[in-house]
Amino acid sequence: MSGNGIDASAGAIIELTRNINTSIKRINGLGENLSSQLKTLGSTFQDEGYGTIQGYIAKTQTKVNEAVPDLKLVMERLLEYAELIKQSRSSI
Repeated sequence: MSGNGIDASAGAIIELTRNINTSIKRINGLGENLSSQLKTLGSTFQDEGYGTIQGYIAKTQTKVNEAVPDLKLVMERLLEYAELIKQSRSSI
């Protein structure tokens, strides 16, 4: 669909679902990478801010992990919706 409209096709919904899944994986990877880099830094240098940053990273990773089941449910519902769109278009 062109312009400012929303593309509600089955293909667009499936692509959105893939993007959500890719984003979850990327966020988890970035969190793990940041945590690893902070641990490397911590083995050579620590000040009072190290613990604070480490706490923020752990809290963020926990929040992401808590959100994943809900995001997976959203993805499942989107895929169900895409299938319904396919079925309705094939019956026309």
